[in-house]
Amino acid sequence: DRKRVWVRSEGQNLRDIPKRFACSCSVLGTKGFTSGRHYWEVVVGKGVCWAVGVALESVPRKEPLNLHRSEKVWRLRLDEDGQYRAVSMTSEVLALREILLRIRVCLDYEAGRVTFYNAEDMTQIVQLEATFNEKVFPYFWVYSKKTQIWLCD
Repeated sequence: DRKRVWVRSEGQNLRDIPKRFACSCSVLGTKGFTSGRHYWEVVVGKGVCWAVGVALESVPRKEPLNLHRSEKVWRLRLDEDGQYRAVSMTSEVLALREILLRIRVCLDYEAGRVTFYNAEDMTQIVQLEATFNEKVFPYFWVYSKKTQIWLCD
């Protein structure tokens, strides 16, 4: 339905196309952006091993992505040990008091900012700086079979 991301128990027989990730449980949103301000909300529930954010169109898709740093992905991640991290060129552990269930991802293309909010009370979680010079897509990563990410309407 292009609204949910999860790990399937059984494999799928999918064609290997250039846009499909081969070595990562990552997917990109269907709509990319080359200008403006945009936001979307996702429900992550009580799952673990997930990430949400943005990625450049040129993000590598046929090789493993580094989970701790990237020059093409800006993400908020929850590790299996319960630690939240802000990941871009570096990986920063975030000292959050609450469990995040619903997250707002805000992209400001011209300003080069990706800001994450707790959508329950709209408190800012973290803001990552970037330089965008190509199309940017919503980014989702799920590693645990106990986790689903829903894109809100």
